[in-house]
Amino acid sequence: MNYCLVLLTKKYPFDSGEEFIENEIPILAKTFRHVVLIATSVSDRGEQTRPVPDNVEIHALRASGIRRSLLPSLAGSFLLPLPAVVSGLDRKEAKESFRRKLFCLYFLAKAGQVYKRCRKILFDKHLDSYDGVTFYSYWLYDTALAAANLKREFGLKNSRAVSRAHRYDLYAEQNPSGFLPMREYLLQNLDKVYPCSVDGENYLVERHPQFSKKIRTAYLGTRDHGVSPEKESDVFHLVSCCHISPVKRVDLLARSLATLKESGLKLKWTHFGGGEGLEGLQNYAKENLSFMECRFEGETGNASLMEYYKKTPIDCFVNTSSSEGLPVSIMEAISFGIPVIATDVGGTVEIVRPDQNGWLLPADFSPEQLAGKIELLCRMPPEARKKMRNASRGLWTENFCSEQNYSNFAAEISAKNP
Repeated sequence: MNYCLVLLTKKYPFDSGEEFIENEIPILAKTFRHVVLIATSVSDRGEQTRPVPDNVEIHALRASGIRRSLLPSLAGSFLLPLPAVVSGLDRKEAKESFRRKLFCLYFLAKAGQVYKRCRKILFDKHLDSYDGVTFYSYWLYDTALAAANLKREFGLKNSRAVSRAHRYDLYAEQNPSGFLPMREYLLQNLDKVYPCSVDGENYLVERHPQFSKKIRTAYLGTRDHGVSPEKESDVFHLVSCCHISPVKRVDLLARSLATLKESGLKLKWTHFGGGEGLEGLQNYAKENLSFMECRFEGETGNASLMEYYKKTPIDCFVNTSSSEGLPVSIMEAISFGIPVIATDVGGTVEIVRPDQNGWLLPADFSPEQLAGKIELLCRMPPEARKKMRNASRGLWTENFCSEQNYSNFAAEISAKNP
């Protein structure tokens, strides 16, 4: 098992974010003898915030240094015809607007800088001494292009370049410019691309059918912390967990709860996650949700959140996003046997089964629609709610257990599997 993994992340294990890698890295470290982890966009003062196994070697690329190095290359290349600058660009993309041209050039310049810095780090790692090397990008973005170029640069006999794909790096319409650069080039030069949902796989295959054999769903997963305790009172406790941003639409959840003021229900809402909208949300709750208990816990570490789920009776998890890949927050909730109400976007339908472990709402749902589902769950007989809790836990056990999913994934991406 003399295999090496080169893993390209954005920030993990520095600063915050990419929490889902925390469950995967221990299993990768068991499969590969040595892991070189390069975080490619770390803040200047970023510090390591998460531990890693002993055979994981960590490097940080500072985002400010990469930004400074982009200016000279952008200034010179932007005056040239686009095809002359980016031979790998799709023909269709080469004819796009000025804005897209600028985006493409920025994308290539950044990927180029990431590649150069990674190459320098790897130059003295004696990669040719391993039986095989896998270059693994966690995102189908600039790091994926760097991974493909690193494979080509080192020219090792037994090597692979692979990438996961999630949401912003997968669905073109989620990008402000309405497209993502170099999709076909990436699919052509990577050995495999792994969307985190069947919806993501279908999305790529429909747009790039010639690469269908390279595209395969690989679910993420969460650890088993047990199930949350049974209900202890007549208070209905619902939880939400996300960064407060426009796409998450937590304000819609607050407005939905406000419509239940005269319902006679005893309600409690706990939200985990910060963001610029937190203060506004707190003010809205003070003015409109005084009839129920509201707690805003702000930014919370994953370990603390899991401990809370394990010790606290929770009746429902709510996700109101307008866009998703396959939400890890919902994976975590169903692992504890918590029913879910969520919007039918991205791959959410793969983790929330209507009338089994929760309900799906249309992407453009009204506050009254969400409130109706909350009230329906709240008024369910205890045996029906227990059945729904069991269904949540069962769905997680079957599809989203990290030990199972990540062990299978690590074995598949190792260079011994061509």
